[in-house]
Amino acid sequence: MNRFYLIALCLLVMAPAALAQSSDRRVEFFIGYSNLQAEGVPDRNDPNNVFTGDFFDRRKGLHGVDGSITGFFNSGFGLKGDFSFHRNEDSTSVSNGRDSVEHRVTYFMGGPVLKLRNSSRVEPFVHALFGGANTRFDVKSVRNVTNGTVTSSFETSTTDFAMALGGGLNVRLGDKFSLRLFQVDWAPIFLRDRSVNVLGGVGAIQPVTLEGQRQDNVRFSVGVIF
Repeated sequence: MNRFYLIALCLLVMAPAALAQSSDRRVEFFIGYSNLQAEGVPDRNDPNNVFTGDFFDRRKGLHGVDGSITGFFNSGFGLKGDFSFHRNEDSTSVSNGRDSVEHRVTYFMGGPVLKLRNSSRVEPFVHALFGGANTRFDVKSVRNVTNGTVTSSFETSTTDFAMALGGGLNVRLGDKFSLRLFQVDWAPIFLRDRSVNVLGGVGAIQPVTLEGQRQDNVRFSVGVIF
């Protein structure tokens, strides 16, 4: 029994020293590259009709940047504010014309984060972020005809509720800098019903209703923390 108390006393004495070796920054800034695997963009293998019914079932990578600021309490629990922007522009030539789509997604979220601090340099974390996302599509289809060209296009932008559930792994490079090896988030956007005006080939504007649905995006990020 005395040996047990001696071991416990040693652990209590060593614990503060071990924790002191881990990252104890109260505020952390993250900036890095981000790739968003997003639904709602056309498939390269089917460029002939960008207005098909499965428009929002398609998925493609958008490149961008992810940044966040996190304030920690005494433990590894903290609150994070997160902002990310992603963009992709795709233009495809077809036999009688050209199709182009520009897709932009901007997230602005916040929520709790838990970092598993320890004596090693490796620090995993998890977070649950909630907020909004602005989704924008600029779609244009140009067809060459006998007397010129026929253009069909629409632009739509909407801001909806969004969230990001995920986590990642940080590696401390020193007292002031860390490397985020990876961060993976399931980042759905809950799109609402919205109407857009489609410009037809003869110049007439035709209203089209896009049904609201959940856009299941996946976000990958890497970068530096200071």
